[in-house]
Amino acid sequence: MKIFKIVRHAAWLFLAFSLSQSPVVAGSDERVWIPGWRSGPALSMARTGHAALMIQDRLYLIGGTNKERYISRIEQSRIAPDGTLSAWQYAEHELNVGRAYHGVAHTGRYIYAIGGSSTNVKGLLDSVERAEVNPDGTIGAWHLEKSRLNIARRCVHVVHIDGYLYAVGGFGGKLLDSIERAKIEADGSLGEWELLSDAMQYARYVHAAKSVGDRLYVLGGHDKSAGVGIASVEWAQQDDEGMFNPWQTTAAMRKNRYGLEAAIHKGYIYAMGGIDGQIHLASIEKGRLLEDGTITDWQPTTALPGARGVFSSVIYRDALYILGGSVGEDLTDDVAFAFFNRQGDLGYWGSPEEAEKARKAEARKLQQLQQRYPNRVKVVEQLHGGQFNLLLVERPDGMQAWLVVPPGAYAKGMTIRFADGNLYPNYYNPTLKRRFQVVMFVKDLIPVEAFE
Repeated sequence: MKIFKIVRHAAWLFLAFSLSQSPVVAGSDERVWIPGWRSGPALSMARTGHAALMIQDRLYLIGGTNKERYISRIEQSRIAPDGTLSAWQYAEHELNVGRAYHGVAHTGRYIYAIGGSSTNVKGLLDSVERAEVNPDGTIGAWHLEKSRLNIARRCVHVVHIDGYLYAVGGFGGKLLDSIERAKIEADGSLGEWELLSDAMQYARYVHAAKSVGDRLYVLGGHDKSAGVGIASVEWAQQDDEGMFNPWQTTAAMRKNRYGLEAAIHKGYIYAMGGIDGQIHLASIEKGRLLEDGTITDWQPTTALPGARGVFSSVIYRDALYILGGSVGEDLTDDVAFAFFNRQGDLGYWGSPEEAEKARKAEARKLQQLQQRYPNRVKVVEQLHGGQFNLLLVERPDGMQAWLVVPPGAYAKGMTIRFADGNLYPNYYNPTLKRRFQVVMFVKDLIPVEAFE
């Protein structure tokens, strides 16, 4: 195996490769399909851990945190017939408790905010709040329900299936594989929460959950022991008593993901963004839902406008909206939307001029990313070295080297790009009990598929 000689400047280690540009696909002589996203009005503040839902043509953003405080106020925006959003405004009523990483559900005349946390992982919540929806789609005052969760759950997901609310997974002192349910009474109040006997196959935290009819799908989550996301997907079907039949796995996602969002639209299920280890993802993949409940192999589709995790999303008619979230160590107030075409891919129809403008913007973005990540390599081998991973990587010309990188899901054959790091000769890793002639410590890296 060829090993790099120690050089004065780390930037000399690898050669930068140019990225090819994808052509815009024409939909007609006058309108063209543009794989991409339109920008919406920004939120009042950057935030994460929030929840979003649609009521009539109103998009509501509920709770969350801006890292300084946990938010009780609710923002709303109206969606116009063409899919554009009005400026965000605060709703009249706010939550009784500032909460983030909670679940929300809307059914009939009521909406519910369930669990989450009020300060940090020590401020776990088992409380439930309910508000009535007015005929015009506005939300009335919030009231705390008498019925509380059996387990306080942070990063819980809530779905409504056939008269019951289900609280799925989360963190309650440990990562949870359990689900509990409460019956929705005629007056909108909730019955006692009941822990279901059948647990999921995996503990699910910072995961995604969606229901289709009487089926519940759970995607991804955080593998605490390895510090990375998981790719597994499992599902179960509600039985005649409102319980679930035993959980079973189906086709895993292409990427390990936690802090992801999921969406379902016209026979497809989508897994969006998230984090694979310490790397935020922009990629989106879609799988086709089959009649027997399984999912076909996942395929990539139009990526998010930028990598992000722990954000929120909603679907209104044929449009998908994404809101806020984390971008590396920072939070964003960004809002974007795209439309589904007949093939289930995301983008929008525009003029040739708009298409050319979008192409140039994408080219500029790629150029900036190439400048930030000048080195392009393929992963040959991965070793788990305690708090770090060690990657044996190979340059296009066949030259190999060892990188020391943050924990993440780096599969053999995966192509990554990275920023120059610091060289360390004669490096010894105590976990592996192995000495390396020379390694490069790299903090800033990204999978090529995130932007190529």
